[in-house]
Amino acid sequence: MKDRAAKAVSLIFGVAPTALTRIGGGAYGVVFRAELPEKPRAVAVKAFIREGDCAREALWYAALQNAKVRLPRLFGCANGCLALEYVAGMNASAPPAHCDFDGIGEQIARDIALLHSCRGSGFGAISGAADLRGGGCPTWRDCFKTIAGAQFAKAENAARAGLFSVAVPDLLTRIFCRFDLIFNEPPYPSLIHGDLNAENIMIDARSYLCMIDPINSLWGDPELELFQLTQNGGDRFRLLENYAALRPLTPDYRLKSACYAALVEADWFADIRRPQDALLNSFLSALQDRLNEYGY
Repeated sequence: MKDRAAKAVSLIFGVAPTALTRIGGGAYGVVFRAELPEKPRAVAVKAFIREGDCAREALWYAALQNAKVRLPRLFGCANGCLALEYVAGMNASAPPAHCDFDGIGEQIARDIALLHSCRGSGFGAISGAADLRGGGCPTWRDCFKTIAGAQFAKAENAARAGLFSVAVPDLLTRIFCRFDLIFNEPPYPSLIHGDLNAENIMIDARSYLCMIDPINSLWGDPELELFQLTQNGGDRFRLLENYAALRPLTPDYRLKSACYAALVEADWFADIRRPQDALLNSFLSALQDRLNEYGY
């Protein structure tokens, strides 16, 4: 990974890095801080494991740039690596001492509201340059039914493989039995980051800096990703409450959000082949409670 990152820096900037230091990583790959002999002096380099992930994330960053939200500068993609502006801060899941939670939370919420105010010409995935201004599906229900169907198929396969209990796809089936009642049509296709939790929001002690690491960005229902605002410490910044003050939530938000959360998390667990555990169970339990509450 380190050799690939070094070569990518040389291809993108025309000079070899003077130093490469690992600063993060996960199921997608590894992130390095690269030191350069000239401006911009330091950049973040993401080296991806899966072929094509670099180009896809570069495309999602390009889409988010259209919304004028705060993002690190994108320098380029080469050798399966993405070069981005190095942001000298920390993610909001690990806030610094004496952090201004109230002020930063309001700043973050305003930028997320700005992102979701970006209107597309249709619903759907951002899988090519033609999708940067909107997806190809006229309704959210039709679009999300396809997405949710693929997520459900992964959960079924995970259950067959012994990673999930068979009760997981059984519970998710209850969503499809009342699909059109649960998922209302949003007023327009909003731009969705795809993984907007506190770990992907950069801050310092007093300020919100930017959002990072879009995943499967698309044009859809903005409430699709709002459950993420309470994850990984987002509740300390009152992100959901601050957001709702700017963009009021729909009346059945709690039910709809529980459905989105369970499907997204089950999909993520299945994708990285992580066995069902207490984290996934918390989302499934919340879904079951909401479905029972509504008589579904």
